[in-house]
Amino acid sequence: MKAIGNFPARKLIHQWLKSGYMENGAFYDTMTGTPQGGIVSPLLANIALHGMEEALGVKYNNRGEIISQRTIIRYADDFVVFCESREDAQKSVDLLQRWMKYRGLSLSDEKTKIVHLKEGFDFLGFNIRHYQLTNTATGWKLLIKRSKESMQKIRDKLRQVWQQHKSQNVDALIGKLNPIIRGWANYFRIGVSFEAFSSLDNWMHHREKRYALRMHPNKTDEWRNQRYWGKLNEGREDCWVFGNIQSGNYLLKFRWTNIDRHVLVKGKSSPDDPSLKKYWQQRYKAKASELNASSQKIAKKQNYRCPVCSESLFNGEEIHTHHLIPRHQGGKDTYANLQLMHLFCHQILHAQR
Repeated sequence: MKAIGNFPARKLIHQWLKSGYMENGAFYDTMTGTPQGGIVSPLLANIALHGMEEALGVKYNNRGEIISQRTIIRYADDFVVFCESREDAQKSVDLLQRWMKYRGLSLSDEKTKIVHLKEGFDFLGFNIRHYQLTNTATGWKLLIKRSKESMQKIRDKLRQVWQQHKSQNVDALIGKLNPIIRGWANYFRIGVSFEAFSSLDNWMHHREKRYALRMHPNKTDEWRNQRYWGKLNEGREDCWVFGNIQSGNYLLKFRWTNIDRHVLVKGKSSPDDPSLKKYWQQRYKAKASELNASSQKIAKKQNYRCPVCSESLFNGEEIHTHHLIPRHQGGKDTYANLQLMHLFCHQILHAQR
């Protein structure tokens, strides 16, 4: 509370800290800390950890470029500090330990480690590592790939859907799998991901074969192939697209997602800075390319903002489609009747009706 000073939402944040929690239908006061997994946790983490850059001595020039020997990348309470030597890395750990102790926090012994980029490390689902290559000036190249853990998690998630829908029709199966494929591919498209995408597509093809065999064990391979595979995606010369030949509904492939390298935010540019409105507008527009064609049009019409909270649609929250006139009241799936909004905003809107 001391850190946020006279912030306009000060009282609301104080209420969150004192709100208590429910367990087995009973209410308990919050004597200290906040409930794990609470939706306000990222905000509180950002408040508590604000100032880490200054503590580490990270400096920028007038163009927003880092000119210090250290830098930090932070996402809520996960962060990585880059240093030029092991000795300086150890100094950074000691400095942060003291800095966090003042805030009643401490570094996780399990997660805190000092590694060289040649060894690599996992961060937010990615693996960041220096690889030795002969076609570069230094003989090394930094590659950002998906981590092994991320690959295992997506296979486990997809396998669960296949098993849960092993006896259901192919349209229901595709409806569950496509959002997972699209979301995972869009997240990892910024890294070196083509090899991972191809590997997952091959793995999915084996699952498709098993599904077809389970549904029609007495039919021939040729019959099953004609029923479930074809050139269903007219925009691609691919005759092995899995789906429903009759309805035209088909399963997405990971490698159809174009690799699109992440563009760094310039310096300390903030979306809350009115003078940078045009700059952020261009970034939101680029982010909208991850949506399907119809959703891109809706996002553009909304100026890439959520109509409920007026914040950017692309703040990391799940995006939902809202019908202005509900379908049960005759509302249609037309552009004029559709809006894109954050999941939580969508829930609030329906709760108020």
